[in-house]
Amino acid sequence: MALSQIGGYLKNNRWCKIYYDHTIELDDEDDDWVEKQTKNVDYNKIKEKYAKEMEQDEQDDEDEYETEKAPMTLPQLSIRLGIIIYGELILFPILIQIFSNLFESMDMQKVFATKDIFVLCIFTAFIWTIPLFYMYYNQKATKKIIACCMIGELIRILVYLPSLMKYYNSHEYSIRVFIFFILIDIIRLLILFTFAIHVLKSEQEYAPNPRS
Repeated sequence: MALSQIGGYLKNNRWCKIYYDHTIELDDEDDDWVEKQTKNVDYNKIKEKYAKEMEQDEQDDEDEYETEKAPMTLPQLSIRLGIIIYGELILFPILIQIFSNLFESMDMQKVFATKDIFVLCIFTAFIWTIPLFYMYYNQKATKKIIACCMIGELIRILVYLPSLMKYYNSHEYSIRVFIFFILIDIIRLLILFTFAIHVLKSEQEYAPNPRS
């Protein structure tokens, strides 16, 4: 109703009206005059000029964007690493608990992976807390420690493998249970390793050593 009232006011107000009571017509003489005025104009030159100006403006915008998009510092990356580590510690055990029916034994009396995934996440949080602090304090040994943590995760897989085979040989669980568990652990490590590789490839300026 309010918009309708405003529209009616603008329509009837003499100061808001737009009058257009005649049509502009060009006769043949006007056409000849326009042709004479534009006969010597090089449209290709004008087009090339404006195209170059637009390309230059786009290049300037890209350069400005690249300048503003500065690489993240190690302390900033450490915050993201902390979110990933402790987020996985909370998220994956909860997911296992929510979808516990996928990890039940054949007699539906036991649930596989509830305790195991929690222990594995605890192990990850424990060893990755070390590079977390090194990154936060911008230390030179950060990348070496991250590489050691990645190797530690691979060793953890080899150490846990006999326990997994023991569960499998007990014939208490279907093959589907182990497939889901392995997929979840791969996703968890893939998220962590992708970020770790990003940190290893980054070129950061480290804090100077006060002893030097």
